[in-house]
Amino acid sequence: MHGWVDYPALPELPARIAGDPDGMAEVCVTEQSRPVAPDEVSRVFCNRVRGLIGLEIAYRDETVRLPPTRMLAGNLRFGRALERFRKRRGLSASEFEANGRLSAFAARQFLLGGDGWAGATELYRGSPLVAPAPSEDEDRVADLAWGIGRWMLDNLSPEGGLPYKYWPSRGEAAPSDNAIRRFLATLSLARFAKLHCSAELAEAARRNLRFNLRRYFRNIGGGRGAIVERTGAKLGAAALAALCILESPARHEFAAELTLLTAGVNSLADEELGFRTFFFPPERDGQNWNFYSGEALLFQVEAARRGIEGAPAPERCAATFERCSERHRQARNPAFVPWHAQAGASLFALTGRREVAEFVFEISDWLLPMQQWDGLDPDLRGRFHDPRRPEFGPPHAASTGAYLEGLADALILARSLGDEQRAAAYERVIERGLRSLRQLQFRGPYDTFYISKKKRVLGALRTEAYDNAVRVDSAAHALGAAEKLLRQRQAQPVGGRT
Repeated sequence: MHGWVDYPALPELPARIAGDPDGMAEVCVTEQSRPVAPDEVSRVFCNRVRGLIGLEIAYRDETVRLPPTRMLAGNLRFGRALERFRKRRGLSASEFEANGRLSAFAARQFLLGGDGWAGATELYRGSPLVAPAPSEDEDRVADLAWGIGRWMLDNLSPEGGLPYKYWPSRGEAAPSDNAIRRFLATLSLARFAKLHCSAELAEAARRNLRFNLRRYFRNIGGGRGAIVERTGAKLGAAALAALCILESPARHEFAAELTLLTAGVNSLADEELGFRTFFFPPERDGQNWNFYSGEALLFQVEAARRGIEGAPAPERCAATFERCSERHRQARNPAFVPWHAQAGASLFALTGRREVAEFVFEISDWLLPMQQWDGLDPDLRGRFHDPRRPEFGPPHAASTGAYLEGLADALILARSLGDEQRAAAYERVIERGLRSLRQLQFRGPYDTFYISKKKRVLGALRTEAYDNAVRVDSAAHALGAAEKLLRQRQAQPVGGRT
């Protein structure tokens, strides 16, 4: 049941749901709407205010009001809402412009139970706010990690697959797919299982790895293996699949695939670029270099540390790292940072080269100002986004999680080298990033009140505060970062905590 009531009727709402012990009412208490002129539409109804302001559409003598929580629940953009209004009435854009009007209105958001307004929970953009700093009894790292781990277990199919993308508003999985992001989940789940010595999580990770390899792995000839998708075969996918096998307790089960994937990654090494990025099609080679070169280098260094047959010598890994470093300096991009920070930390552990550690610090320091905090809506604080450089991409849960993965390694490296000032800077940024990820995580009944299939989302992360789509790499990167922080905590003396 939904609808609009006049303000004097608001006190009566709790009585209407008192008969249902599980009853809950979502209420938007609105203020007077204000008209929006045609030349103001794109500025007023921007993505960042979705879920904070409502949309009123009027045409002749008809008016439709969409509260911000309804737009969140339907993952509905302002432009799409207007388009639907016009389509249902057979109106062209020019017809609406001639006789239609748009207005915006603010709305405080509450969830009411049977105990009425006294026990109301106030929401901000459809979710309770996560405080800037955790309370004394709050463990954001562990809560984030266990929530994601539980989501993965709850959503693992009998065959071992995890949903790549899920639309809570529709209650269905999206048809899109991405092998790299699926293997990211495999890797983070396996590492989390190892950290906690969990047989249940380890078995889930093994099943997921087998599922992904059966779905994507191909012997492409010449003694090489690749991860093949409809759009081609990417270096990054081969490297991540190989890394998953390398770190799996069931590595012997996939030994043949590891041998072929190792050769495949090695075959794309390039004396000038560090790596080429696609097995095929050739016209895509060079795309996504910032990501894929770091993923490939991380695998090669980890393979060298473990003495895997076919792994490059440490000196070759160091030379590749240097080539990638120089190329990044010529055209810096934040997408480069997390994977090369992880590769650099691993390479430093292998070789002890101080210049490698210094480069990890260089790129991590460069990234820090891209985290947003002051002057931002409270539920957006802690994300990474540079509005002055739109080519770096929009804010996204997966980006924040990925940056925290790299910064976690940079933090551990700084501590190991006694650089306490730098470690403190990284720790503050990580804590703020964890706030952002917890805000995006579906945590309980107060942010899933509009979702019919709650088990499909609990523990997962929204793409953004104003976009409730769930993607597996958002969960995977966040879990990967949390696992590193928890592992470092276990290695610290009693009392140490991140």
